[in-house]
Amino acid sequence: MKPSRLHAAAEAAQRLRPPRTQGLDWPRRGEGRSARGDAERARLVHYDRLMGMAHAVAVAVAAVAVWVRIDFMSQPATGWFGALLAVTLVFAAVWHWLLPSVWCSHTKVVLGLVIDAALVTGVVHLTGYHMSLLVFLYYLIVIAASLTLGTRAMYGICAVISLFFLAILPVDPLFTAAPVDHLGHVALFVLSVWLVALASGAAASQLQSAERRLVDALATQREVAAANMQLSADLAAQLEATRALAGSLERQREETQRLADMVIRAQEEERGRVARELHDEANQLLAALMTTVDTADALSADGGSPALRDTLARLRRLADAALGDLQRIATELRPPALDEFGLLPALNRHVRDRVAASGLHADVHVEGRRRRMPPAVELALYRIAQEALANVQKHAGAGRVHVRLRFLPDAVRLDVSDDGCGFDPAAEGAEVSRVGLGLAGMRERASIVGGSVDVSSQPGGGTRVSARIPLDPAGAELVGAAS
Repeated sequence: MKPSRLHAAAEAAQRLRPPRTQGLDWPRRGEGRSARGDAERARLVHYDRLMGMAHAVAVAVAAVAVWVRIDFMSQPATGWFGALLAVTLVFAAVWHWLLPSVWCSHTKVVLGLVIDAALVTGVVHLTGYHMSLLVFLYYLIVIAASLTLGTRAMYGICAVISLFFLAILPVDPLFTAAPVDHLGHVALFVLSVWLVALASGAAASQLQSAERRLVDALATQREVAAANMQLSADLAAQLEATRALAGSLERQREETQRLADMVIRAQEEERGRVARELHDEANQLLAALMTTVDTADALSADGGSPALRDTLARLRRLADAALGDLQRIATELRPPALDEFGLLPALNRHVRDRVAASGLHADVHVEGRRRRMPPAVELALYRIAQEALANVQKHAGAGRVHVRLRFLPDAVRLDVSDDGCGFDPAAEGAEVSRVGLGLAGMRERASIVGGSVDVSSQPGGGTRVSARIPLDPAGAELVGAAS
């Protein structure tokens, strides 16, 4: 026979082999009481006591069988029948009900089933050979063995039952009267015991497999539930830590914004102080200097030399230019129009003055309902426009710049666009670094009042700086109404 056929035959034989039952996990010799958990030991004690209840029911069935004479060929019961029933009941109560609490083991179960088989044999003998009752009780013992013991122990119980049955045949009057006629019945009875063992063992194996799958599934579910609980606890802890970190970051952001606001306020106050000093002191000195130059020019008009007059005229022009520059610088440091008239007049004047001496063409376009805004917002927009225009003049090389101010229902938006050379925001270089510093300042000013600044540019495509600052519609309307 080829190896493949041998392998197929072996597989077929393996499939035909009856399933094996493992029985319950009874404690073995040498295992202490702590070898099983409390829940498992309580489960085993419960099974043992169920066998005791089945034993008591079997005794009751035997008594009923005697009273109703279930076998018409049986002999009357002997006088020892009642005593044996009492002994059987006492055995069931002690062995299967009381003793498991102190002794619960595999050996006890096997020994108990052997004693059960012996008592069943004695009961049937004393009841007058009720063979139907004997068959019923033997089957109960075999089924109990298949449910509680492994395959080997179950077949050992079957062998013990077969031996007990064969042992009472010599005193069975029906068998002794015609042994040849009853050999078939004897063989059929013994075979039926083993067939019941085979069938009940297969059923017990299926039940135990299903129970193990259920127990494994429950254990897996418990593990998954425990893992989920642990994961939930970890997630809750991480969420709490994240919330604490977010709160800390929010506080740091608020503190940083407060400090930046203080710095910008200090800068604006310093700008105002410097502008006032320039206006009050340097401006007056230059005005006095021009008056002195005019006086010297008048005194030298009659007898002075032409060179002196030319020098005085040049000095007057320089003083006049210095005075104009000083006034422009003071205005840029802190424009009075911003505080007195608001953002629009100050922005228009700044754009006009900024491009007056250059070839750059600039225009200002306003959209939406014009209204006054909080001073901090107007100051932030003015400084952003001032920095954007300065970048256009210094770096863009543009011929035209467009300033658009839009009053939206819940925000105000400032766009400064030019048609200059543009730049790559991701590139590196000195020019990009200088522009980046200016953009950082604009973003910082916008963030202090809750706004943002976006810059879009590409080489050769111009640049657009967009600042958007949210406004409280109710507050903005009130301010607008007040102005």
